[in-house]
Amino acid sequence: MITNEAITAAIGQRLWASLSTPLHIFESNKDAPEGQPRPYLLFQHVPVSRSDDTRGGDAPILKGFVQVSVMAEVGKGTDPANEIAETIAAGFPYGPPEGKLPVTGGVVEISKPADVKDGRIDGPHWRVDVIVSYMAF
Repeated sequence: MITNEAITAAIGQRLWASLSTPLHIFESNKDAPEGQPRPYLLFQHVPVSRSDDTRGGDAPILKGFVQVSVMAEVGKGTDPANEIAETIAAGFPYGPPEGKLPVTGGVVEISKPADVKDGRIDGPHWRVDVIVSYMAF
């Protein structure tokens, strides 16, 4: 059976591989320390649903998304954060074979094109979110 931890790890590894320049990545429920140089990334895995059409419990389908937030400096323009967000989105192609990530117990499939949201001010940051939706089975 696929675990949420395995999904997080598989998508996290793909995220690392998608970056042209290494950035600090802070996972769910871990704040960046005060004074953390920008840009950096916030990574949040959001499981949404679990179903099983077999009714026997032996073929679960897990759906959810990962939100990767590019946290850049306010007042430095939008291009750097947008470029990082577009690079991340390009690292998560939709559909097989590139959109399939092997995990213990099954596969994580990127279920639609990654979605780069409009940037916005978030405290002292310029924030651009990238949403990566998946199905795991």
